[in-house]
Amino acid sequence: MNPRRPMTAHNTLHGLLYQASSAEYIALCVQTYQLARHALIDRLNTGTFRHPAVIFDLDETVFDNSAYAAWQIQVGTNFDEATSWKAWCDAAQSEAVPGAIEFIRFVEEAGVTPIFITTRQEVTRQGTVKNLVQLGALPQSEVNSERKARSNTKHPLTTRLFMKGMADVTVKRPSGAATYQLGNKFQQRVFCSEVRGFEIILSLGDNLSDYAECYGRVFDSTGTPEKGKFPTVASRRASILQDLNLLGRDFILLPNPTYGGWLSAFEMNGLGASDELASTGNPVRQGLSEPQGIYNYDNGKSVKADGPKFCADNVRIWSGPSSRRNAKKDAEQGS
Repeated sequence: MNPRRPMTAHNTLHGLLYQASSAEYIALCVQTYQLARHALIDRLNTGTFRHPAVIFDLDETVFDNSAYAAWQIQVGTNFDEATSWKAWCDAAQSEAVPGAIEFIRFVEEAGVTPIFITTRQEVTRQGTVKNLVQLGALPQSEVNSERKARSNTKHPLTTRLFMKGMADVTVKRPSGAATYQLGNKFQQRVFCSEVRGFEIILSLGDNLSDYAECYGRVFDSTGTPEKGKFPTVASRRASILQDLNLLGRDFILLPNPTYGGWLSAFEMNGLGASDELASTGNPVRQGLSEPQGIYNYDNGKSVKADGPKFCADNVRIWSGPSSRRNAKKDAEQGS
């Protein structure tokens, strides 16, 4: 077994700095959402829709999670869904991606329904809803129904937030009772179309697999996803060349330089993490030690970490305003 090398730089450092501090990132996001406005208007002008909807991914599409990524670098760890990522989602501290909230309001004013489909786990629903309400992406009036999601079997028929691991739902169809599996976002899109009657006229995400499964999964000859296999760099590039006509019309892609299917294409095909392809075969993401210290949560209690834990305090690693909201406020006061 190869010994762990000293970590000289985290594999997401430069991507995070670009996302969290560059004016270019803000410009790209706002520019992309401006493009989305034109795309939405064009689609609405092509015909009459009875129940049009726009599908939004959440993380790095509506939510800016750069503070969580900064915490990962501070403690020398990586994404962990069950511990640190769950705690971050529950903390409801994500900022908004520039331009996202304004576009959501534009969608609503155009008479179109925004629907949020995310790979965040169902167990993080309450924190995710709280975050959406704080940012103005969901109205306070929907909070009560979201709180009762687990006890309400009809919740999928009314919610606008679809999450990973939602329970299956059985509904009456003209041909009889039908059960829909709502475990992932692709099945959820089918449910929104076939059962809820939405006409999906536009989709937005930060990863190509937010729109088409072929960018995030490998299928066998029967169309069944192969467990543990991911598309290669070459196959993803070949696929996008076939889908170019969909970009800017059916699907709008937000920039995400820190994580996504593009990185899995490196790591899951035995090429190593992107920051060390030329130097070593020991991927950073599989080689970092996990912190085992004491972390203080917002409720004031100290807990012993049993893996990577998110601490809500002191998560920024760069100087300057603690959030983009404060940055905007500072700029207004200085003018």
